[in-house]
Amino acid sequence: MNMIKKSKPPRRADALKLYVADLGKAPVQRFCKLQKSRGRLISIGNVDVDIESVVERTFLCDRHRCIQWTPHEKMKDKKPLIDRSCCSRYTVPVTDLDLDRVAEILPLVKKRLDKKHPYNAGEPHFEVQEDFSFALRERENGTCQFVVYDEGRTACAIHKTCLEEGLDPWVYKPLGCSLWPLAILDYEDEEGQDRLLLTVYTRATEGLFDNEAEDSADESEFACLVDKDPAYDPMYRACQGVITHTFGAEFYRKLDAAAQKHLTRG
Repeated sequence: MNMIKKSKPPRRADALKLYVADLGKAPVQRFCKLQKSRGRLISIGNVDVDIESVVERTFLCDRHRCIQWTPHEKMKDKKPLIDRSCCSRYTVPVTDLDLDRVAEILPLVKKRLDKKHPYNAGEPHFEVQEDFSFALRERENGTCQFVVYDEGRTACAIHKTCLEEGLDPWVYKPLGCSLWPLAILDYEDEEGQDRLLLTVYTRATEGLFDNEAEDSADESEFACLVDKDPAYDPMYRACQGVITHTFGAEFYRKLDAAAQKHLTRG
């Protein structure tokens, strides 16, 4: 007679713990587990790359498309009526390192700002949030205080200063600014190992982010995310500079090889 040893179901208390633990998983953990089961992640070291957003999606940053001006017929006196750039739609969190780097270049940046600009009046370039984290200061309309309007485009005074002074913008700009629309999220995998997810702020991923109402992640707000012309470069290639700065040249080489293989197969 065959004796089949049946595994016992978990005790009620243990089952409840498993249930609660599963419910308590962060959205990014669930997302990565699901996408990995579908073969929709490229894993390089401890970084998982969202194939749909970073590899398959195309992207072109054209800052002329971000702003509606008034009065249109008087180009000399025009002012930004509606600014739909990323620099006006998100509160930018900054780290201690970000603050130090901005403070280092701030004297050069101030020379390119209006004399009446708050930073030239001695105001700090950051503010303390409710949770005691730091964020770049904003104007009343939500636009970053470092925004300048240059030749009909939204421009970053820090980035502009770096280019004019022969400095590396990736070094002095806050990483959150440089990455957009890319985003990096940290999570623990099934084995409890720390991992990172490289994805994009889109409607498909907005559940991964804890956004306030005024910090909408709706891609319909941005021309660069609405326009997915297949003639444009894939997102990872359009953002090669900041990806390489953040993760290193070897990481980008591996990502490019895996992405090309995926796109060719597709």
